[in-house]
Amino acid sequence: MRKQFRGLFIPIVFLLSPFMLLAGCGTSAASNETVAAFAERISIQSPDSTETLVELQRELFVNLDFGMFGEIETLPYMVALTDAYIAEYDGASIDFAVVSRDEALELFQSGQAQAAVVTEETQGGVLVAYQCLGVAVHPDNPITELSIDEIFGIFSGEIDNWQEFGFDDAPITVYATDRYTASRQAFENVLALKSDEGIAKSLVTDTAVVLPDEDSVVEAIIGDKYGIGIIWVSETPMAVNFISVDSVTFSNSSIVDGSYKLSVPIVLMASGDVESLLEFAVCSKMTEIARGLGFWPVS
Repeated sequence: MRKQFRGLFIPIVFLLSPFMLLAGCGTSAASNETVAAFAERISIQSPDSTETLVELQRELFVNLDFGMFGEIETLPYMVALTDAYIAEYDGASIDFAVVSRDEALELFQSGQAQAAVVTEETQGGVLVAYQCLGVAVHPDNPITELSIDEIFGIFSGEIDNWQEFGFDDAPITVYATDRYTASRQAFENVLALKSDEGIAKSLVTDTAVVLPDEDSVVEAIIGDKYGIGIIWVSETPMAVNFISVDSVTFSNSSIVDGSYKLSVPIVLMASGDVESLLEFAVCSKMTEIARGLGFWPVS
């Protein structure tokens, strides 16, 4: 069993306004002046500055009613939840940012954030949804099953020819999204595709074709009989085929019971003064919104 390493990454601030997934959503109440000042301070930071981006993010949230931090793997859910919550409670003052898991928990537990979203079940947290990763191949690829170790070997570059699995004598083309996308981060974490020496480094092969988004990965695989890639999947059928992982195919039951190994739990923690967020996250309306956006329900 490979050691699973979850490294710390440069925190990135995501303001709500660019992410309008639901019609009629509001925006956060962070003032333009606050955001502009924040951006300016980041741009003038010196390399040896002791003030971290996380500290600057804390300042950004000072004037908000509601601040939420989460791991990058949870970003799609944070976007969906925040947009839906603002639509439900018009005028809500919310923004969120992506940090490491440890930072998200620290900020929440210290009271500097009202909510945190992480990818492991944590005391005081509520499991609200799952994200499911799928290993996608061309419809004409006869391979239907791979082990976790074989998937690791393909994406790390240790296995680079389909003949290894009884298919054609042809090189395997690995397609991947940018390393800082949520699906790529989740996949690297689940398979321990990161080095654990110093700053975490992706172990995905340097020969991988890096594409801007998951739709591009799907299109590339449809056009490449020897391609393989990782994308988020939902209950909606897709034009690519998905490989079973250790003899288990993704389904609602295999995701919920944990037998499908490429799924990510979404766990929400919310303080007492924002109980309405937690109540909304588990209500039937949000469950259906999340399902429609490709998340898997808890039950």
